[in-house]
Amino acid sequence: MGDGISVLVVASPGPLGDSLAALLRSIPCITRVRQADDAASALRLVQADEPALLVLDAGLSAGQAWALLRQVRSSWPAMPCIVLTDTQQSRRRAEAAGASRALLKGFPAAKLSRMLEQLLQQVA
Repeated sequence: MGDGISVLVVASPGPLGDSLAALLRSIPCITRVRQADDAASALRLVQADEPALLVLDAGLSAGQAWALLRQVRSSWPAMPCIVLTDTQQSRRRAEAAGASRALLKGFPAAKLSRMLEQLLQQVA
């Protein structure tokens, strides 16, 4: 991982991933933010960089998010994973699949910032 904290954002191309990356870059202890727009790319980046934190959009196509979460949990069980969901059902599914935290989309940025700080304190 090197100096500082590296975070991987996995979301379909568009405003969600870009906004998350911008928010993460504004947190002083985070020195590197990488983005992937599908599970295969994300898995390659996790294997290469072993980021301190994974932020995952449950809305990736064809169930990619759940497969990625299972793989990360299996191979890197200590890596904190935040999953962003559209529904309560999806939120419960994320928690059951091992997400460190699951948030319904539409959350205030301050809530995500607090959650990130709590998780990052565990890995710092």
